[in-house]
Amino acid sequence: MINSTTFLIVLRFILLVLVQVLVFNKLNFFGYINPLVYILFLYWYPIKQNRTTFILLCFFLGLCVDIFSDTLAINAAATVTIAYLRPTIMRFV
Repeated sequence: MINSTTFLIVLRFILLVLVQVLVFNKLNFFGYINPLVYILFLYWYPIKQNRTTFILLCFFLGLCVDIFSDTLAINAAATVTIAYLRPTIMRFV
């Protein structure tokens, strides 16, 4: 049986990818700037969960956005980097 935390993480993952791809990739502020709301997944992920799973989820999150946005793994590299540096960033914040 899947617990509520895992269900919430999977739901956030799917919804953020869909919202990013279907809504926010179509918006262009000043002709160039796209808002990146899928980054909220990095913020909302529970701190006490397994770090390896978190980094893998972030890679797949970035890869999904890259596939739909037709970018060459830029988002995947950025999300993995932020996921790796998250403990350091959270200590300063």
